[in-house]
Parts: sequence; structure tokens; C-alpha cells
Amino acid sequence: MRTPSGEAMKVGGVLALIVCIGTAPRVSAQTIRPVDYFPLSQGAQWQFQKVAGSGPSNLHLEVTDVNVTDTGTRYLLEVPLSDLDLALRLEYATDGSLRLRAAMADLNKLLDGLPLDPSAKADVQFSPPVLLGDAMLTLGSAVVQTPVDTQFNADLDSNIGHVSLDVHATGMITASWDPTMSPVATPGGSFSDVVGFTIDVSLHFAEDVFDTSGDVNERIVGVLARDVGFVQIQIGDGNYALVRAVVNGVPIGDFPQYEDIVGLAFTVPPVITLDNRALGDASSGDFRLHDIHLSQALYGKTTLNAVLDHPAATSVPVSIRGPAKAKKDGTLKLELEGKTKVQGKKVKFILKQLVDPTSTTLGLKVKLGKTSTVIPIGIVPAVSGDIRVSLDGLVDQSAKAGSERTLVSDGRLHMGDVEYAIVAKEKLKVKKDGTRQRTYKFRSPDNTDVVIINTEATSTSAADFTIKKLKPKLFKREVPKKDVTGITAEVVEPD
Repeated sequence: MRTPSGEAMKVGGVLALIVCIGTAPRVSAQTIRPVDYFPLSQGAQWQFQKVAGSGPSNLHLEVTDVNVTDTGTRYLLEVPLSDLDLALRLEYATDGSLRLRAAMADLNKLLDGLPLDPSAKADVQFSPPVLLGDAMLTLGSAVVQTPVDTQFNADLDSNIGHVSLDVHATGMITASWDPTMSPVATPGGSFSDVVGFTIDVSLHFAEDVFDTSGDVNERIVGVLARDVGFVQIQIGDGNYALVRAVVNGVPIGDFPQYEDIVGLAFTVPPVITLDNRALGDASSGDFRLHDIHLSQALYGKTTLNAVLDHPAATSVPVSIRGPAKAKKDGTLKLELEGKTKVQGKKVKFILKQLVDPTSTTLGLKVKLGKTSTVIPIGIVPAVSGDIRVSLDGLVDQSAKAGSERTLVSDGRLHMGDVEYAIVAKEKLKVKKDGTRQRTYKFRSPDNTDVVIINTEATSTSAADFTIKKLKPKLFKREVPKKDVTGITAEVVEPD
């Protein structure tokens, strides 16, 4: 694009570039679909580096908004360049076609000679939308020409006051689809299922308040790969190649890997756990329990399963459930209830007890009709305040500085000799100065609503990895910060 003063501008090139992104067809067959070669989703992003020619050294594309409408699904694609921030509203229509509905850019980059207002935006709404590709295309013979004749309003707040402008945009956008040579090798990988896409943009912008105008005249040539999108782009004499992408949550290409934790340890005041700590048989009067199994989840849910024998019936399954809450004084409060039937009669079970480290039995109250008794169930409480967490491994993947990714890993939490399965979720934000900010949330696999351990950390390397905050919640008790000591993290660097 060039202004009347002759200054080279990138708006047209970028506009054409993005439109070409939207129309990715399929190369493995003569008939192709745009959606197969330009998958769009919330958070999808592509990172390119310049390999030849002039222009910015890097190019980044990202979908920042998705909106479902009556006409189709719309995607806001942002393209921050060194001299321009451009956003395009692309749409996969209900009939499968790909359309460009709007383009947003810095108005001062479109029109030369305006009073300076850095916040002034050009919001070009294409009505009807620019057709970038039908739902099905035939490579080598598909050419789409869309005339543009639209007007948009723009507001200026400058040193001469508020001014409202009516900007008229006219011209033509032409797209064509062709087979291309494969494979295409880039830093992000080698791609064989590719298609060539060329777009010509010729637009004229004019307004009559300040009598300014500007032109966009650019040709962009791109290569798109199936399920990836753009892998090569040529803007003017600048050639770009894909380095990495994240599409539908799947990383593609050469991602930086950072240091991260594989283990975490800390100490809290002693906590009681009864998980797998019940003895196998117990009886009282006519009631006998065998195959007793006691499980206690980190988030507090406790279950006692057993088999009941009685003169009236044998091998009756028993299951009672309820919460177990760790108390500040080091005890554990159990409140379990359940029921079963023996020859059509209801049997009720109640267990309400405060367990301390010296407790050796649980008193399970059993009631059948008018008969009731207490069955003493032997237990061996496990008491420990030493918490150790081990992870299978979190790999940090980020398409650009300033982005945020969510990563998941299975792991184990050891409380003394008792082991629990856990799931760790990490949110990683990479700042522009290279600092990594992390939030870890550890949960039980069977209940991801309750956070067992919440941890925050920062680092730029394994050497300066620092835990900033650690908040445990064990068996429904939140341990205060002052009671958490000896925090250490085992950190590994990528291979």
C-alpha cells in the first residue's frame, strides 16, 4: 500500500495475507474445502519468521474471539506487526464458504494527512461480505472476484477537537487457488498436503473532511497445509516460513521448552489418614463384617466398604459414605452413613467419631429393626505432616512471549507412606522479558472441583525457580501459610 506521499505501507499486504489465510483448500484431491486447510478456533495462533527480503523479522497470527451467529461462525484474527495492528473478522458461513466480513486497522495508516489520533480506527465492514472461497473448490480453475464499495464512520479526537469522518472504500479483492509443489520445508516441519493461494487486493480509501485518500495495492502468495493453515507467506518481497503453531490445542512445530517442576515437598502439622488403614474383619453379636476396606480421598470423601454376614443372610454388600475433616488440633472427624437390606429388612449404619493418632478402632453402629449394636472396626491411623508430590512431567509450550498455556500432568502425592493419585494443571505465562509465571493446581482425579494444593512460582531458569505461594487443603482443612514449612521444588530443564 502507498499513500499519496509515496510512503510504502503494509496494510494491503497484511490484509491480503490474512484473507489468503482464510481460504485454505485441500491439495490431496482436485476438489478441496477451505475449512480443511485453515482450521480456526479460540486461541489458535501461528508464528512465522522472515527467511528473505524486507519487512518485520517475525509475524504472528492469533484468533482472539469466536462468535457463533445465524449466518455462521466468526473468528477475529489479529496480526500485530511492527508498524500496524490489523484484525480481520473471518467467517465460515453455514453453507461452508469462507468470507471476510470486516477489517480493522489504524486509520492513520490508511489515510495520509489526518490530524494525529493514535486511537483512531478504521472498521471496514464488507456488505455483502467478501467471498474468499466456496465450500468446495477445484484447484487450478477457481477464481473469486469480489467488488468492494462500502462506507464506514471513524472518529478522531485530536488537538483540533473531535471530528467524525465518513470514509469511502472502493475496489476489488481477487482470490485464486492452485496446486503447488510439495513437500514444503519450514522450521516448523515439512508439509506435503499443501495448496497454493494468491490474493490481489486493490482498494481506494477517501474522505472529504480533510480531503485525504490512500490506496492498498498488494499481491500476496501463500502456501497452506491441511489441518495447519499458512506454512509459507510472501508479502511484497518479504518471505516468511512457519516456526510453530497451536491449532485446536495441538502444538505444531519447534516449541521452546522451559524448566519445570517434577517434584514438590513441604511440611504441615501432622495429619491423620485412614486410607487403606482398616483391619479386615470385625463382629458384634449376630453381625459380622469381613473384607473391610476404608478409603479416604484427599478432598475429604470417605467410604467404608465391607461384606455383612448375619444369621438371616450372608454375603450382603455394605457401603457407607460421608466426609472426613481434619481438625486444627490434629484429630479427624468422621461422619459416615449407609444402609442395606437383609431379607427385605433395612439395616442402617452410622459412624460418627473423632479419631486421634492413638485411636485403634472405629465404632460402627448397626441397627436392624429393634436390634442395634456397635461393631468395633480395627484401624491403624497413618499420621504424617511430610507431603511429597511427584509428576510425570509438564512440558511448557508457548507460541509467543505474553501468551498463556494450560498444561496437565498425572502424578502422585505421598503423605508419609500413604500414596494418592493426583492431577496437576499448570497455567504458564511467558512475559516479554523472559520471566515465566506459573500457577499449579493439584486435584484428585475423581474430583477436579476441589483444589488440594495451590502453588505459584516464577523463574527464568532452573537456577532461579522460586515458589511464591503454596496453599494446601487436606481433608477439608486449609492449612495456614504460617504452618507450611520446608517448601522445596525439584526442577528439571528440558533435554
